[in-house]
Amino acid sequence: MGFLERKVVSLSLWWRKIVWEYEAKDILNRCASVGNSIGLRMPVVIYHPEGLRLGSNVSIGEFTHIRANGGVTIGDRVLIASHVIITSRGHAIEHPRWGGVLDAPIRIDNDTWIGAGAIILPGAHVHRGAIVAAGAVVTGIVDEMSIFGGVPAKKIGQVNDKSLLDISK
Repeated sequence: MGFLERKVVSLSLWWRKIVWEYEAKDILNRCASVGNSIGLRMPVVIYHPEGLRLGSNVSIGEFTHIRANGGVTIGDRVLIASHVIITSRGHAIEHPRWGGVLDAPIRIDNDTWIGAGAIILPGAHVHRGAIVAAGAVVTGIVDEMSIFGGVPAKKIGQVNDKSLLDISK
């Protein structure tokens, strides 16, 4: 690669960084509430950010999609890996499915970790200190201080570090 090509690539990468920083700020400004120290590793897609509440010290990985139509609340000290889907909007089982939607709020409590490629569906509640394994599909309740994995997600382990329970809520 010649000098000119390297300069074009460098300029392109610089410009992409500027655009992503602007997009991240715009998304956060439109959220219902935002705490301190929010990291969006762009590209991140958030539909209806006015339905999203973010606590403090939240990290959201690249290529994550959040659909907050029905309301999504994410607590403090939450890690969300890349390629995660969090959607509070679904469709009815009964016909007609097209044109009809069912919204249900999602809650992700403090000190949780959502693994890469996990899917969190409408009405789910991930309780404090829990871990959702990579690729898991959460359709309901994830117990406090537990590890859930699989499709659909089921309890596969326990988080033994109880020091999280001493952190102020």
